[in-house]
This record gives sequence, C-alpha cells and structure tokens, in this order.
Amino acid sequence: MSIRNRLLPELWRGERSAWNPTRELSRMQRQMERLLDDYFVEPYATEAAFVPACDVEESNTHFLVTFDLPGVKKEDVKIDLQENQLTVSGERKHEHKEEVPGRYARERYYGSFTRSFALPSKVNADKVEANYVNGVLQIAIPKTEIVVGKSIPIKEGKLIESKQGKVA
Repeated sequence: MSIRNRLLPELWRGERSAWNPTRELSRMQRQMERLLDDYFVEPYATEAAFVPACDVEESNTHFLVTFDLPGVKKEDVKIDLQENQLTVSGERKHEHKEEVPGRYARERYYGSFTRSFALPSKVNADKVEANYVNGVLQIAIPKTEIVVGKSIPIKEGKLIESKQGKVA
C-alpha cells in the first residue's frame, strides 16, 4: 500500500471518491486552455468593431475635429450637424481576398462606425467645412460670434428718472 493511501485512504480511491487532486488538476488545466483559447484565438477569428481614431481641438473661433479613416472612401462617410450635436458615420468595406496559408491573425477591421460629439457652445452650421485627404477627415466648425462684454463706467451726479417720474 502506498504512502498516500495509508495517510488518507478515504480521499484516494480514484474516480469514485469525492475529491481527486489528479482529476481536479486535469479539469483546471482544461479550463485554463479554454480561457486562453478564448482570449487569444477568438478576437482574430471574428471581426471586431471598426472605431476610427479622432482628435477634437477648440480655439477661440472654431472646433476642429480630425478623423483617421484609412481605407474608407469619401463617398462612404456622412457628416450631420444638428444644433450642437456633430455625428460622423461611415463604413470601411471588406475587400474579399483569398486565405493565405500561414495567416493566423487579421488586424484590419471592417464595418460601420458612428461617432457623436456634443459641442459645448453654439456653432455656425452654415459655415462648417469638411476636407478629406489621404484617409484623414478634418471638420472645421466655426463658433457663432460671441458678444464681448463691455465695461460700464459709473458716473456721479443725479439719478436717472423713470418714465413715471420717479427715481429708478
């Protein structure tokens, strides 16, 4: 009789016992393999969402929104501006290519995207400009003219009378 069977005989009866460390380690190994397969294999096997990079800048006179849209045609991009909400949407279409032996990962993502931005001040929708060059979309959104405050001097003298003849 082995040492392990003499020390804890009720725990070491093979598959019939309530707990078997060899079986438990094997089960844990299978679970870890499934977890690693899901983590490393699945993202490349399915198509992920296409989310283009975007920069938003603000100056005293306008907002400048820049998108990186490599592989997206100008005709496949739509820009909407309603009140202070800018929405840019588009699609990068998948070009079908034959599978190459030895290719294990695909890091180019295809699909549609929509990005919306709430602009913090009033903008002049009539003067918005959009330019598209070499996969870079820039949208210049002018702010409406802001009335600059004025300092009011205080005079000494008599009070101003209201139309009713009383001092205001």
